Parts: sequence; structure tokens; C-alpha cells
Amino acid sequence: MLPDHTPCQSMPDTSPTPHAFADRARQPWARFILPLLALSLIIAGLGTLAYRYLSEEIRKETHRTLAVITEQKRQQIENWLGGIRIDAELYFSGHSQFEMLYSHWLRGGRRENGTLLRMRMLMDEVAQVRGWEGVAVIDARGTPAFVIGQAAPERHAVLIRDILARPRIQLVDLHRTARGDIQYGVLAPIGQSGAPALGVAYISLRADRSLYPLVESWPVPTRSAETYLVRPEDQAVRFLTPLRHQQDAALNLTRNLNAPELPAARAASGNKGILAGGRDYRGMSVLAYAAPVAGTPWLMIAEMDEQEAYAGIRTMAWATALVMGLGLIFVYSAGYLLWRRQLQSQELTALRAQRSAEARFRVVFEQAPLGVALLDSRDNRIIEANCRFAEIIGRRPEEIPGLDPMVITHPDDVPVSRRQLGRLHTGELHDYGLAKRYLRPDGTVVWINLSCAPVQVENEETPRYLAIVEDITERRQMEGRLEEARAAAEAANAAKSEFLAHMSHEIRTPMNAVLGLAQVLERDNLSPSQREMVERIRGAGQSLLAILNDVLDLSKIEAGQLRIEPRPFNLAGLLANVDSLMGQAARAKGLTLHMDLPPAGLGLLVGDGLRLEQILLNLCGNAIKFTAQGEVAVGVRQVSGDTDGVRLRFQVRDTGIGIAPDALERLFTPFTQADAGIGRRFGGTGLGLSICKRLVEMMGGRIGVQSDVGEGSTFWFELPFARARKDAVAPAAVPAPPGARGPRLSGTHVLVVDDSAMNRDLVERALRLEGATATLAADGQQALQLLRTRPDGFDAVLMDVQMPVMDGLTATRLIRSELGLLELPVLAFTAGVRDEQQAAVRAAGANDVLPKPMDLEQMTTLLGRWISPRVRLPDLRAPAVEEDGEGIPAIPGIDQALACQRLGGDRSMFLSLLALFIEDNAHAAQDARKALASGDREEASRRMHTLRSNAGFLGALALMDEARRLERAIEEGEDDLDPRLVALDQQITTLIDASSPWREVASA
Repeated sequence: MLPDHTPCQSMPDTSPTPHAFADRARQPWARFILPLLALSLIIAGLGTLAYRYLSEEIRKETHRTLAVITEQKRQQIENWLGGIRIDAELYFSGHSQFEMLYSHWLRGGRRENGTLLRMRMLMDEVAQVRGWEGVAVIDARGTPAFVIGQAAPERHAVLIRDILARPRIQLVDLHRTARGDIQYGVLAPIGQSGAPALGVAYISLRADRSLYPLVESWPVPTRSAETYLVRPEDQAVRFLTPLRHQQDAALNLTRNLNAPELPAARAASGNKGILAGGRDYRGMSVLAYAAPVAGTPWLMIAEMDEQEAYAGIRTMAWATALVMGLGLIFVYSAGYLLWRRQLQSQELTALRAQRSAEARFRVVFEQAPLGVALLDSRDNRIIEANCRFAEIIGRRPEEIPGLDPMVITHPDDVPVSRRQLGRLHTGELHDYGLAKRYLRPDGTVVWINLSCAPVQVENEETPRYLAIVEDITERRQMEGRLEEARAAAEAANAAKSEFLAHMSHEIRTPMNAVLGLAQVLERDNLSPSQREMVERIRGAGQSLLAILNDVLDLSKIEAGQLRIEPRPFNLAGLLANVDSLMGQAARAKGLTLHMDLPPAGLGLLVGDGLRLEQILLNLCGNAIKFTAQGEVAVGVRQVSGDTDGVRLRFQVRDTGIGIAPDALERLFTPFTQADAGIGRRFGGTGLGLSICKRLVEMMGGRIGVQSDVGEGSTFWFELPFARARKDAVAPAAVPAPPGARGPRLSGTHVLVVDDSAMNRDLVERALRLEGATATLAADGQQALQLLRTRPDGFDAVLMDVQMPVMDGLTATRLIRSELGLLELPVLAFTAGVRDEQQAAVRAAGANDVLPKPMDLEQMTTLLGRWISPRVRLPDLRAPAVEEDGEGIPAIPGIDQALACQRLGGDRSMFLSLLALFIEDNAHAAQDARKALASGDREEASRRMHTLRSNAGFLGALALMDEARRLERAIEEGEDDLDPRLVALDQQITTLIDASSPWREVASA
């Protein structure tokens, strides 16, 4: 029932007469005439200007399209030809592998068929990779050495003799072969730049496979446009590429230069850029653009029929006329409609005003998405309700008027409903809201949100109550399901903790057996080598056990089962172990890992050293993983301390990608990383930082991070430690590399070059069990020193590719070029498995590639393929260290056992390297002082780096350590280094004096 409306009062008759309507009709029409005429003139003027402007823009855009397409294709052809020239220089000039093989073949009187076969195989592989049609090699006498594929050098004999006389890379223009194919190519001299050519290489390419696709393609759909190449010939111009509208035109079609309308003739005569008003080879009017191709006699031409090129202008003319006509029609129609609407609006205003109030109320009432009901405030019964209310309570609309709301209310909710209505009736409340339940006739319970307030209807003495009802049954059901899911998740989490605790026991049981059996075996009567391997097995088991502990740490922390075990530990040794474990990972990415020494006077500390090392390894691993270039620095300083304990602040700083500010707050939560793409780009689960935070807090410390995006991050934590008693002893760590077997390389001697000590040890053991001996080098520079001292002392070289100081590719090139060891087998270790990576290794001069991760059986098979073992029985025992005689001499400052291990007990090699070391490093400290005095800190740092590497290879460990400290100090900008450099110079002098007798004996 709707409220009654107040009847309108009697008003004077003010309806307009027919004469008044006529006057009003004439007045608006007169007002519309002048504006309509003005708008017509404006539309006509704007249409004319728009046509002129747009037609000119279409013309310019067509010119730009032709220019861009022509210049892009010209650039593509120039880049393609430039790439061919670079390939020719790479493969036939300088110290390339082919040039060295070719020179070796010439020096052998052209009789070494094996070398000739290697050159053919190399060129055949390169031709397949680069897409060359053929390759021909012609010696300095003009005689072909060999021909691969489709290459006919005889027809270019004159040009070949000219290149032999004046070495240069020369383009061979497009020509048709005897088979009818169209080819072009490059003639390149073989030999060193600036020296007489040793021969000429002819690279042939098929035009239809490489050049024509670049020329013929058109980037957008077109009916008449095409691009082609031409070249001037005497008084004619020749078309070099296929034409869209004429078959077999390449190298067959020519036109006279005296054809002024032909774009090709105009371009050959020197005209460049847009060529308008011409006719092409078909006689069609075309718009063209011409550009010369640098380094060739070719001209690139793009053209399009004028009818197609300027079709947009004609379309624009029709479109402009149509728009102007439609605009005028729209203007005059609008004027007429406005005039008619003004008359009609006066008639409709009263009717709209009369009906608007009722219509608004009815629409809101009936179409409201919520249930709406009006209640009589005298008996609290429903007067009227909308359809949505009927749907909510499950009754028909006609049943609702006169219904008592308490009848449909759940019995448990009736008291509170009556109480709220009573408070509303007495005026104690102005409105109220209530969550309650309705009962449908079928017994279904419906949860609702009820809002109720009084409303005053006009001409009624008592107010009505307006009730707004929202069905929240689904929401309450969802809340119930969420509560059940939460309970299930808690139960699952408890089950997970129980499962992980069980698995922890199951994993630790066999691991403890492994460690216990290793300890028992350690006590047996073993040879030194066997004892060392057992100790390393035990160390590997302990490391694996530590890893398993890390995996289970989070669940143990959550279950409250993780215990911190304070024990005495040496902080310096712990930091050294972190440096050893993480240094290789940093160097593998080309990073520098700086590890600060602990504060002086700390002594042994009491704390959980295993957990501290776990935190540092985790933070260092993250820093290395998210840093592409630069350095990772680990620092430690004392925040406070007394005789009983200290508080230390550890800091891990990197120059990596940094962390966004909005990610810092959630960084230490489990399974969380800085952004969603981190896991895909770098890997990881986001668990490590959460474990670090909880371990730090369990040890009574705190952890944090400062970071800027793109500038790196600094993770820090502070921990308290007690000072250990003076009689306390810190436990020692045990290393653990693997071994190898099989006597199949008896009598061979292999040079192993790898910057990883574990890899070197692994390969040495594998070779020893196969009957071979090994000499170890940590980088390419050390390998070159060994080969320079004993060029005939090795049967093969196992060369790692990525190493500090000098990488494997550079070392291999120098072995082939500088040392001239062309027959020495060089096998490269590399993690690169792509074709181009392995091709680069072979191009550097390696005989074969051994991929990483390395398989020891594959390594043995590959060595057996390239070397022939000498007929002698190997001595598989470790070389003995002798104080005199033929062993490595005992010299103060040099670790005799380490030098013996690295050089295989070779006394002569040791003395030669000792002489080279003193020759290269006698004045190292003085040179560094001079560089610092002149402000060249980079040169001083490099000098200390070289000294450190050479001293470490020789076994001068104290000298190596001091050089490392000085290198670090120079890089960090420390001043007043003269006293330390003087002390270093004294160390070098002491070593020189101590080794003098041995060097004199060696020189005698």
C-alpha cells in the first residue's frame, strides 16, 4: 500500500492560446536560422582544411614508408655482408685455428694429409654452421688446396692474384654459375694482418638462400609494391634480384641509362631518396625510393604503383565530402529537433512532475536487491513488502500483508526481536540492527541482517517502521566452512610436525651408522691413503648430516624441539670455513668474496657454532645468488663486551639486485621471497631467511636488513657470546672429496688445470687409480709456466674453461700459438652444452670437450682416445718428501709436502718454478710501493694478486697470506701501507736467501 498524496490546490487557468503557440513557434525558428548558417560555413571550411592536411600527411607517410623500408633493407644487407667479413677475418686471419693448421701444413711441404683433413673438417663444420654454400682455399701459387661444397674459384683467378698481391677482404659480386645458380661471395687472405698472404679463402653463398629473402620481403600487405637491387654497367643498369611482376629477371634484365622516367636508371645516374613521377620496367607510373648499399656497387630500390600509393588521398576526398554532408544533415536535423522539443517539453513537464514521486518510490521498493517491508507501528504487523522479502522468507507475496514478523522468527531469536521493537516504540532507540534467523514454511533456517527505523508518511498520524532485510545465509555457511578448514589445517600441521619428527629419526639412524662405521674403520690398520679417504668419508657424512638437520630445522623450531647447544668454538676458524665453502661459488660467478678477520683478542667463544655457521652460509649463499657483478663482503665487529662475554655484530653486504621497500617487512616469513618472479629466476623456497631469523632469536639476538633496489643489500644480526675458559678446546673440521679407479692409463703424465682444489684432487685420484700421474695447476697462468718449463713432460692437458687469473680458452690459445704445442692433446672441461659454446672451445684449439658435471669413466675413455700410454709401470704411491737427494728440498717458508703434492715430486720442475718465481716477484713489494706512490692503486692490487697466486702455487703459504691481506687493504683504500710492504719485501728477501743454495746447484 502506497501513502496517499496531497491533492493539488485550485490554480488559475494559465494554458496558452493558439495564437500564443504560433508566436512561440516563430520566435525559436528565427533564432535558429543564423546559428545554422554559421555552423554550415564552419563545417565547410573545416572539411576543406582537413582534406588538404590529411592528403598531405598521407603523401608524406607513403614517402616515409618507402624510405624506412628501403633503409632497413639496405642496413640489413650491409649488416649481413659485414658479418660475412667478420667471419672471414675470424676464421682465416690472426691466430685462428685454421691459420695455424694451414701454416703448419705449408711448413710441412703440403704433404701432411692429416693436417689437410683437419682443415677440411674444420671448414666443413664452419660452412654448415654459417650457411656457406662452399669454401675454397687457394695457396700463394694460385693452386687450390681443397674445395668444399659449391665454390668455383677459377673464374675469379685475376681477383685472387690481386688479393695475394694486396691482401684485403673483397666482395665477389653476384654472378651465375655453370649450374645456373646465382652466387656471390667473399675472398679473404689467409695469414697475419700486415704480412704477405699465405693464401686466399673463397667463401661462396647462394643468393636465393641468403640475399634474395632479405630483398624480396615486404613488411605490410600490398598489391604492387616491391624491392629489388640493381647495379650500373657501362651505359645500362642491370636488375640483380627477382622482380614481382616479371619472371627470371635476376641478372637477365637490363635497361638503358638514357631512360629518364625509369627509377632504376635515375638511381644509377646518381639520384637518391624519393623518385617521383617515374615509370618502372612495366611502364606503370610508380613512386620509388633509392639508396646505395655501402661496400657494394648495388643500389636498393623500393617502389609502389602511384595508384596504390595515393589511393588513400582519393578515399580521403570521398570521406571528407561524406562527413561534411552528414555534418550538415546532423546540424539541420538537430535544429529542427530542438525546436520541436521545446514545444513538447512544456506539455510534458506537468505530467512528469505528477508521476515522478510515485514512480521513484515504486522502482526503489520493488527492484531493491534487499528485502523491504513496512510495518504498522500500532500492532507491529506487516503492511506491505517487496518480492525480495517474500523470496527470503519463502512465502507468496499475497500471504505477507497482515503477517506478524514474530511468527516467522526463529524461537530462539523472538525475545531479542520483541525487546528491540519495544525500545524503538518507546523512543529509546532511533533505529537498530540485528542478526537473526527466519524459519521458512518447510523448516529451512535463513540467517538475515535486519535494519529497522521509523518513517513518517504524509497525512498519517502514527509512523510506520521500515525494515531492510539482507540474506546472509551463504556468508554464515562460508564462515562455518572456514572454521572447519582452520581446524583441519591445525590438525594437518600437527600431523606434519609429527611426520617430520618421525622422519628425522629414520634419517638420522642410517646416517649415524655410517658415521659410526667410519670411526671404527678409522681405528683399523690402514695405509695413509686409506686413512685419509676414510676421514674424508666421515667428513662427508658429517656434512650431509648437517644438511639434513637444516632441512628439519623449521619443523623442529615450530614444534619447539630445536635446542641451542653452546660449545667452545674458534670464530676465526669458523669464518675461514665459510670463506672456503662460499669462495668457489663466488668465483664461479666472477664475484669477489671478502671475509673480515674477527676482532683481535676474542679467543675461544661459547655458543652454538654450527648454528652460527648455518646462518652465515645461508646469508652468503643468498648474497652470491642475487649478485650478478661486484662483491660480497662479510664483516664482524664487537658491539660491547666485558670479561665474561661479548656481543658481536655480523654483516653480509652485497652489490646485487636489492629488495623493494614493500617486500622488506615480509622477507623473514616462511616461504616468502622479495617478489613472485624470484623463485623462477634464481630458485629457492624462501625458507632460509625464516630459519635464520628464528635461530638468531633463539640465541638471544636480533636480525635485520637494509636494502635499496639496484644498489644491493646488507643483512646484519647481533648475537651475545660467553668467553670460554682458558683450557677449553675447539673441535676441528674434516674435509671430504671422492675417489676413482681403473688402471687403463699406465705410464701417462697429465697436466690438470682447475681452480677448484676439490676437482683437482678428484681428477688426480682418478688418474692415479688408472695408472697415470698428474701435475696440478690452479689457473691457466700456472699451466703455461709448467709447459714452458717442460714442453715435452706431459701426454695431455685437462683444462678447465672458467678460472681466475687466466681462463682456459686464453691458456689454450697461448699453448697453440705462443708455445707452439700443436700436437699436445688439450681436453677442455666446460659446463656449456650449447653448440656455440663448444664450438668456441674447439676454435680456441682444444682437441675435445668434456662436459660438466664430469663423469670419471667418460674422462678415462676420452684420454685413452687421444693419448698413447707409455710402456712403463706406474708408481701409484704418493711421491715421497725427501730432505735431500732427488726430492723436493726443504726450504724455510715453503710447505714441502704441499709442493711435492702439486708437482708430483719433480725436483727439477720445482727448482725451475722457484727460479721463475724469484725472477718475477723479487721486486713485487717495491713495485707495489711505487704504484701506490704514483696513485695507481689498481696496479698495486694487481701486483699483490699475482704474487699471491704464484706464492700459493709454489707452496709459500705465509707469503701468500700476507699478499692476500695487502691486496684486500689496497682495494679498500687503506693508507700508510709502507711498513707492511717493507715487511713483505723482507719476507721475499728471506725466501730468496734461503733458496739460494738450491738455485745455485740447479744452475750448475
